[in-house]
Amino acid sequence: MLSRNAIATASLSTIVCSGAAVADEGFKSSKFLTYAADAQKSYIGTAAVAATTIASLNSEPQAKCLGGWVTQYGDGGYQPVIDAMRKYPDDHPMGLILAVLQKACGPFKYK
Repeated sequence: MLSRNAIATASLSTIVCSGAAVADEGFKSSKFLTYAADAQKSYIGTAAVAATTIASLNSEPQAKCLGGWVTQYGDGGYQPVIDAMRKYPDDHPMGLILAVLQKACGPFKYK
C-alpha cells in the first residue's frame, strides 16, 4: 500500500522538476486513465526509464531493481501504476508513478 507521505513527496518533486504542462495541478490520474493504453504505457515507461537512468548514476542496486520492474511490468501496461491511479484518481500521475517505483525499489534519496 502506498503511503500518503510517499505520494505527497513524489507529487511535490514532480511539480518542482517538471514542465508546466505536465506538472499542472489540474492534471489528475482520472484524466490520465482516459488516454489510450499505448499513450499511458509510453508516459509511464518514459518516467520509469528516466528514474532508472537517474538511479544508475547514484545507486546501482536501485537501478537494477528499476530495470527489472520495467521489464516485469512493461508488457502488461505497468499495471501497478494503473491500479494506483484508479485508487487515487485525484493525484497527479507522475507523483503516483514515482510512489509506485519507490515502493518497489526504495526511495530516491542520494548522498
